Amino acid sequence: MKVSWRTLPTVLLEDEVLDKAFSRARKAADRVDDSDRIFRVRKQMSRMVQTAADVISTTFMDTVNMWPSLDQSPKFDVAMIDACVGCDDYRHHLSMLQWASKQVLNIAGQNSKKIIRTARTDLMHDARKEAYGRISSIMRRVKPSLLWLSQARETLKRLPTIDQVLP
Repeated sequence: MKVSWRTLPTVLLEDEVLDKAFSRARKAADRVDDSDRIFRVRKQMSRMVQTAADVISTTFMDTVNMWPSLDQSPKFDVAMIDACVGCDDYRHHLSMLQWASKQVLNIAGQNSKKIIRTARTDLMHDARKEAYGRISSIMRRVKPSLLWLSQARETLKRLPTIDQVLP
């Protein structure tokens, strides 16, 4: 398996991911149409929380899946990664994104249940704000990993692509 380091995707930073998620959530809420105010607000809040979580989770998992797996990479590529950025750090920061992806989906599920179970719009808004706050907290914990991956991408992009089949 030949690794082309130049094709690694740009790693979005904390603010960029949150902006992307919350703007898509706002658009999803705007598409809700229901004549009953309670049901409309319930659908809007639930959709906002779920959409924001889905966007963040998908962004993180796509990032993780686009980076080469050390277990399936040739030993030479693993040695180059280890020399340039460190294999342990590489694994740690990618696993932080996987952890954050799972946590964000878990938070969305919990707060969606809170939104669905109440008939008071103020509690629905509070549950959405709580979800957004907890998601933002997860993002703050992942920020160093996003920065590290962004810097590692720049370092790895400068590596040559070597075909090991050729002598």
